[in-house]
Amino acid sequence: MKNFGNKIKALRRKMNLTQEELAERLNISFQAVSKWETNASLPDVTMLPVLANFFNVTTDELLGVDLAKKQAKIDEIIEEYGRLSNLGKEKEKFDFICQAYREYPNDYRILEKYMWMRYYDPYFWEDYWEKESKGELPENHEKVPHKDELLNICNRILNECIDAPMKYEAISMLSGIYRDLGNYEKAIEYIQMFPTCNREEMMEDLYEKGSEKWREQIRKGIKRRADGLFCAIRIYGTFLDSDLEKSIKFYKKAEELTHLIYDDGDYGFTTYYLGELYMSLSVRYCRLNDYENCKKYFELAFLYAKAYDELPETTIHSSFLIEGCLFKCSDVNSGYEYNFVKKHLIFVGKNRFFNRVRNEQWFKDIIEKYTPFAKDRK
Repeated sequence: MKNFGNKIKALRRKMNLTQEELAERLNISFQAVSKWETNASLPDVTMLPVLANFFNVTTDELLGVDLAKKQAKIDEIIEEYGRLSNLGKEKEKFDFICQAYREYPNDYRILEKYMWMRYYDPYFWEDYWEKESKGELPENHEKVPHKDELLNICNRILNECIDAPMKYEAISMLSGIYRDLGNYEKAIEYIQMFPTCNREEMMEDLYEKGSEKWREQIRKGIKRRADGLFCAIRIYGTFLDSDLEKSIKFYKKAEELTHLIYDDGDYGFTTYYLGELYMSLSVRYCRLNDYENCKKYFELAFLYAKAYDELPETTIHSSFLIEGCLFKCSDVNSGYEYNFVKKHLIFVGKNRFFNRVRNEQWFKDIIEKYTPFAKDRK
């Protein structure tokens, strides 16, 4: 490998990288890169596949790794990532994609998933919510995990990548990061980089108005907008914590909207939304010392959690406005392994406001009734 140094240097320059930038991408010292390029030393054998994948070279050029085999391996990684997503194995998925990124730091499909997993780091947020529930969060707590790394990745994509959807992923993340940091002016700057209409809205204009394909897209659009409006109303109510009665009113409006759209009771994934909504209502009534309504929505929360866990794989909606729209359970990335009933039980066990009613018989009866339906897996 006496020409190894010249090869590395040529590949680095082809990507317009300095030795320092290459070292940063590979998480090694700048001195190591310098020694490779002067043939003063060779990389450790474990670095060879990393280098080959980073520079996207063929087997003859560097390591003998067949490009077709490499793409097949990446396809397997993407498939496994999707499987872990569907199972809600967030920590396992996080560790998996981090390892994949170390092996293929120059593959944009892997990079996309890696950057979103770093943003939603399950280890970070588990610790965050644990401290938040105990009132132990410091005033200057980090609001964006791995902020500097994510900013570097996003800027790298915008500067180097020619794939438009990938650039929009980076823009989306940048707007989210600056929103979380409270820099709304910067967040709006990135949001304005998006097209004026999204992909789903474009599909509505694709087909001849009045055609069956057009009607299908319009029904999907009604469902999508209704679900988005439900979430917006609920989120608004959630952050009215200083006015519990007004918060409850927002929640009730979200509930009314749901019943309007899903008039056949064929809620599909919205069954999950309702389960969360009713639990939030129960907490707020408990804080208001209205234990009759606390009990009412507490049981509704578990009733809808159980209903969600028992949904069939496919729901074809029959409600008037969204007839024919499809929901598949396997398309959901819930972010947790266990089922919805167990999620509720865990939440109830940690929520301090329920301490006011834990010794009430109705509370014990509901917990006892639904505990058998809690599962470690979906």
